[in-house]
Amino acid sequence: MKLKNLPLPLLLLLLFLSATVKSQYLVNSEFLNFTNSFSLGFVPGIPAQYDVDFYRITYNTTNTAGEPTIASGAVAIPVSAASCNSFPMIAYCHGTVLKQLDVPSYNNLEGFLTKVFASTGFIAVAPDYLGLGQNPGIHPYVHAESEATATIDLIRAAREFLETKPQQDNGELFITGYSQGGQAAMATLKYAEENDLNEELGIVAGAPCSGPYDLSGSQAEVILSDAPYSNPGYIVYLLISYQLAYGNLYTDLSDIIQSPYDTIVTPFFDGVQNTYSMNVVNDTLPNQLSNLLVDSVYSNFQSNPNHPLWLDLEDNDTHNWTPQVPLRMFYCTGDEQVNYQNSITADSAMNANGAADVQALNSLAGATHGQCIQPALVDVYEFFSGLATACDLVSGIAENKQLKLDVYPNPASDWLNVIIPEKGGYLIVQDTYGRVVMERNIAEGQTQVDISKLAAATYVVSFQAGKIIRRSTLVVQ
Repeated sequence: MKLKNLPLPLLLLLLFLSATVKSQYLVNSEFLNFTNSFSLGFVPGIPAQYDVDFYRITYNTTNTAGEPTIASGAVAIPVSAASCNSFPMIAYCHGTVLKQLDVPSYNNLEGFLTKVFASTGFIAVAPDYLGLGQNPGIHPYVHAESEATATIDLIRAAREFLETKPQQDNGELFITGYSQGGQAAMATLKYAEENDLNEELGIVAGAPCSGPYDLSGSQAEVILSDAPYSNPGYIVYLLISYQLAYGNLYTDLSDIIQSPYDTIVTPFFDGVQNTYSMNVVNDTLPNQLSNLLVDSVYSNFQSNPNHPLWLDLEDNDTHNWTPQVPLRMFYCTGDEQVNYQNSITADSAMNANGAADVQALNSLAGATHGQCIQPALVDVYEFFSGLATACDLVSGIAENKQLKLDVYPNPASDWLNVIIPEKGGYLIVQDTYGRVVMERNIAEGQTQVDISKLAAATYVVSFQAGKIIRRSTLVVQ
């Protein structure tokens, strides 16, 4: 039957269904901002070569019950010349957040890191996860399957979105993440392997960082030891998450959390709040879990291997499988939040299973969880860059030359002297989130800059004149 002979209502229905089949995942896209490479050359060891366009997209995925839902995520695209428009893709999974909108697609710190990866010549995508961003409800924290499906469906939606753009992905996919994002990245790699999705997704390699892969083993030692723990809010987050996913831990939060903490934590974990950070929760709770969990629950968990919490933790372990792609786990031995033995245990299990190319590597001996982010992500970049098919920069365009910027005094409080040997250029001051807090044109020679309005913190001061970039770290007291 020819389409032109069909009744108009039926023809419109067929066209709608055809469009729906073609775009199975992408729901909507929104351009957020443009960031130049100069502003993204912020992380030592990760070179920024491209300007970046940044988008929020919404897409179809499933919730913890397998029901359809719509989630959000970020897409960062290198802005390139016409002769350089095909790039590999990185999926970056973010760490623990509590505020509803403290997510990559709303330009938080890890949205900035997503742009940093894009500036190196990767199309970068970052899921907000379920229960965060534009997805309603409580976030299913460290719930492996929903982290994996949210990430994979974002990748699919991003590829549909790229069909409308001059920049295309070259079919190569690399997956990484830090902290909770390390576990989410590992969960995504494991889910793809076990569901025969490696070929569809084009997974080349994975590099989870500092994640709790062995929840029922290495990470559970935090609960069993009853030693002071820096982040007791993580435990409450996990309990509420697993009750949401499995429904087997409690009827009322007071069944498992001691008074008065059972009521104190309620507004923190309501699925809509955008005020309280995890630091507020941690400061509110006792750092010994025997003072947080109900006594009978705590003792039963310690003695009963069939306790529902053990079963839930085991269901979300991501360490014991056999990767078929190269995999690196980067960690630091001074990590006070995520036991680095998670990586060692995963390395042992995977290699015992016959994995061909798996290693756990110490990015910086003795570094804490916060100190480990930069060296771990540099290791990720170097690992992925060695495997990716890069898009060469257009011939004739020289790389930016980066030099030291002379500033004094340092630390400073009111005035900063900046010495510029070039014939003037542009000065930018950024905080550790990459946000521009000051910018101005600056002339050759020595210039005095008023910094009295800057808060006490560490900043990066950058100067650009043509292809020359000078940078220095500044401490404001």
